[in-house]
Amino acid sequence: MTGVGHHDLVVLTFRDPLRGRDLRPGHLPSDLLWGALYAADVRLQGTPLPTDNPYRVSSAFPFVGGEWLLPKPRASAHQGTGDRGSEPSDKKAVKRLEFVNLSDFVTLSSGQRLSPERLQAAAARQRRALLPVSAETLPLTVTPEHLARSLRGTKHAGRSAQWAGEQYAAQEKDLTPTERLHLSREARGRSVTGQAERQRNTQDRITQSTTTFLTAQVMPPRLAFLLETSDEGQRTRLIAALRLLTDSGLGGMRTQGSGQFAFELQPLSTELKQRLGQGGPQVLLGLARPSADEAEQIDQAEQASYTLVRRDGFLDGTPLQRQDVWLLAEGSLVPAPLNGTLADVSPPGHPHPVWRSGLAVSLGVGG
Repeated sequence: MTGVGHHDLVVLTFRDPLRGRDLRPGHLPSDLLWGALYAADVRLQGTPLPTDNPYRVSSAFPFVGGEWLLPKPRASAHQGTGDRGSEPSDKKAVKRLEFVNLSDFVTLSSGQRLSPERLQAAAARQRRALLPVSAETLPLTVTPEHLARSLRGTKHAGRSAQWAGEQYAAQEKDLTPTERLHLSREARGRSVTGQAERQRNTQDRITQSTTTFLTAQVMPPRLAFLLETSDEGQRTRLIAALRLLTDSGLGGMRTQGSGQFAFELQPLSTELKQRLGQGGPQVLLGLARPSADEAEQIDQAEQASYTLVRRDGFLDGTPLQRQDVWLLAEGSLVPAPLNGTLADVSPPGHPHPVWRSGLAVSLGVGG
């Protein structure tokens, strides 16, 4: 990635569930975020920002306790459990990880193993980070005393403090009321994932027959993504576009209020800033579409490790289908910073380009 500009860490707290076929807890793909910002900016300004000096966004990942979690690096899939003497349970624990903090991210990127203690802490941190969080405050305050009473009659009775540490890698007194509420629900075997299906009906205009179908929805945890802008004017426009998106929403069924959120800007840690501008091996923080030269460099690199994902879909509010495109997935390990490219995925004969972002955002993992 050349010409690294200004970075903002944008933290999203959703007021309403997200809907869409490719959504999962703790993750919003970078091409969805980029496209939403692009469309909102055009609605506000009338003309799009130039694509010869584009802004970039990472995918959105969990943000918990003031810490941004990152996608587990691809290198860890075959190296992260260390030597051949690693316990099978360690390998399973690494496989179950989707998101890790910066320290574990760097360790796994270099092919080193996490100690059993760090693995346990990483699993608990991820579990806590994936709890659904609403922008609305709870109507009641869930105190440690309330939590202890709610655990009576369960196998966790009398050990609320210990169980909080096991599940969320935090002391009981440091849990938020929402986290205590979910802890009590989990003790009684109730879902805390935020995933659900909603029944909907559609009616044929001619025959008046009714068809019932289900739509997936996710009440996300708090998420954050990197917004990279090249100058203050571009940044000002995109912050305004973000404000418009808070009410218009993200994902599907936005006309019914789905996907609305609040946002705040958080500072980046010193190490995160340093690694954003670092050369050498990189781990992608968003979907990327390398240029022909960049793809050739990746193919020739012995240490490269990546996953390809297919992206398709329909133009908003129309039956027109976008052209599909293959992108490198988050967590892919590449030998050097990538620029990436934009792909015009407009249907044949469409009057204007429809862009899907494959512009790369990555962290250096050398050193």
